[in-house]
Amino acid sequence: VHGLSFMDVVLTTATLEELILDESTELLSAAYVLNGHERFGGISRDSLQEVLLSYLIVFEFGSKANLTDVARHQSMKQKWKTTDMQSLLTLAEFGEDALNTFNFLRHDTINPFVPVVYSFQAASQIVRSM
Repeated sequence: VHGLSFMDVVLTTATLEELILDESTELLSAAYVLNGHERFGGISRDSLQEVLLSYLIVFEFGSKANLTDVARHQSMKQKWKTTDMQSLLTLAEFGEDALNTFNFLRHDTINPFVPVVYSFQAASQIVRSM
């Protein structure tokens, strides 16, 4: 009886990690589109918080999530804000905590005298930390 070798475990783990990162990048891209942003420009903290909230909503819906209907997504977010405030607050707080942690870890590289602009790469790092 043979089990998995160490190399088999390492390769399997790396493959799974890559699949998860690919999915998170795809969902983050969709969250950008659902909030009217492009991946190639920087966005403000407020905009990033809305993107992270959308990411978490889409993630929560899983395979049932519609990644292309902007109007429906924005309508759903507005509805959640008025009817299911606690669930939305929980998701928003989770996203804000991840953003605050990201900022704290990079506080020595952030200029406090200019507005912070977040790239897609920065948003990806935040999502990966969630």
